[in-house]
Amino acid sequence: MNINNILITTTFFCLWLTSQIPENAQYSIGFFFIFTLGILHGSNDLSIVSKIKQVTTLKRLGLFLSGYILVVVIAAVVFYVAPKIALLFFILFSGYHFGEQHFHNIVKKNSFYRGILFISYGLVVLFLILALNIPEVSLIIKDIIGQDLDNNVYYYCLLGSFIVFTLIGVKYYLDQTFSVKTIAYQLFLLVVFFIVFSSSNLIWSFAIYFILWHSIPSIIEQLDYLYKEISWNSFLTYIKKSFLVWLISIIAVGSLLFFFKDDKQIFLPIIFSFLGAITFAHSFVISKMFKKNPSTPEE
Repeated sequence: MNINNILITTTFFCLWLTSQIPENAQYSIGFFFIFTLGILHGSNDLSIVSKIKQVTTLKRLGLFLSGYILVVVIAAVVFYVAPKIALLFFILFSGYHFGEQHFHNIVKKNSFYRGILFISYGLVVLFLILALNIPEVSLIIKDIIGQDLDNNVYYYCLLGSFIVFTLIGVKYYLDQTFSVKTIAYQLFLLVVFFIVFSSSNLIWSFAIYFILWHSIPSIIEQLDYLYKEISWNSFLTYIKKSFLVWLISIIAVGSLLFFFKDDKQIFLPIIFSFLGAITFAHSFVISKMFKKNPSTPEE
């Protein structure tokens, strides 16, 4: 059984699990996987950067690490002082990052259309999650930007993203990049996501996609790039090299939870600025990795 079949089977298992466990348990399990595998998949960026740039000295390694941290800090500051602008870029970067992970091995030639494909697909998934969980999303968005958004915004963004994604899909079908089988499979996945997201709360929906369809495939490709093999031994090596960064991230999130637990209005913007800042830097590193390692890992 290849990785896609495993992911589809697991997704339907999570859908079944939705009806078997209480909502509080869904939140707990969802957060657990987001803060373990989810954060872990972005905790080995330094090793990737080191290989991309062929870092051989401690001084050069320090320079690359300082640059990475600087990107995170600048993004966090922008997210905190200009939350509307930062939130917009966070959504766009996340959309591109999700789409790139999903399609980079199918559409390999760099072009303007490739970038539009990535971002439109990622935004379809993101706004599918948001539009199907508007009551929860509205409260979070209000706490971040200080105002309510019309519910129709989520539907319009979902529709617009899907139209663009469809048009780009037609373009790639006409130039024979996409086969009928590829198109049918991608539409099937979106139908599966719709069923799952419409039956789940916000955190459970996000966790299902973020862990199963993004983090796990990303870790597999990172193993292939870093160690040229996908095995339990390489995964254990990956964990060892990622552990310190992962632990620092967890401590940082835990500290924010502790210090701002009684002030939701301050707590949510800071949490999102932290996660958003990491996303900006991580998506840049992964894009570089894909350019250096265009091959597809064996499934």
